[in-house]
Amino acid sequence: MSQQLNTQAELVVRGWRGGQWLLAVSLVLALGLAAGRAFGGQVPTWVLLWALSGLLGTISVGVAWPQTGVFARPVLGFRTSAPLLALTFDDGPHPVNTPQILDLLDRYGHRATFFVIGAKAEQQQDLLAEIVRRGHELGNHSWHHRPWTPALPAAVLLQELQSASHLLKSVAGHVPRWFRPPMGLVSPPVALAAERAGLDLVTWTATARDGVASAQSHSGFARLLRSLRPGSILALHDGVPGRSGRPHAVLAILPQLLSKMQERGLRSVTLSELIPSQQR
Repeated sequence: MSQQLNTQAELVVRGWRGGQWLLAVSLVLALGLAAGRAFGGQVPTWVLLWALSGLLGTISVGVAWPQTGVFARPVLGFRTSAPLLALTFDDGPHPVNTPQILDLLDRYGHRATFFVIGAKAEQQQDLLAEIVRRGHELGNHSWHHRPWTPALPAAVLLQELQSASHLLKSVAGHVPRWFRPPMGLVSPPVALAAERAGLDLVTWTATARDGVASAQSHSGFARLLRSLRPGSILALHDGVPGRSGRPHAVLAILPQLLSKMQERGLRSVTLSELIPSQQR
């Protein structure tokens, strides 16, 4: 039985296994050269600066690109031959965008996962309940969605995650399984807080990069189209208003995406349906 579960677990696509080794090598090299120079060793300045730059570069890459696996190995997708993928929506709920997205998903018969911000969700619990009523999944996207989240202490982040999970449980009836960090940024405190909160860390296979009001629908759709295949986790944003009162890009991207999925025989399910819990 355990062998079967191990085989299934290998189907989950996660960040690169070698990321933490890369960080360790960079750290040991930089500290070793710095210590050697401090104790009178003949370490050229350019060599020390090169090593320190490499360490800082590794840290920066690890925070901004979680698929490198430097600080954690978040879920990026799922290997499957079934015609299933997971559409996910971040930063909501939004009183204009979210209801329209729900209607589109209903029209095409898809289910999705909504990564909601606790502070927003608290003010719109009726809309949160509507998401659940229509068969979709709620995910934790922190309480405040601060751009400096990776720099916050793990204890502060843990409190945020627990507060958001408590709110989502009160609506959905169960604690959420998934946590997507704001903007997908991962640091040691972020990874530790997610673990202590009992949440699975997830980012995406591809993102439309539509998390700003000025996002362009054509480029967002093109990014998602390149990863439109079974097992993909696609990230869009329902919580961002359009610029100057115009509809946000997601409302143009999603109909095109759903039409293309129908053409290819692909169906969206919730993340927990795509990746069963025994494969955590």
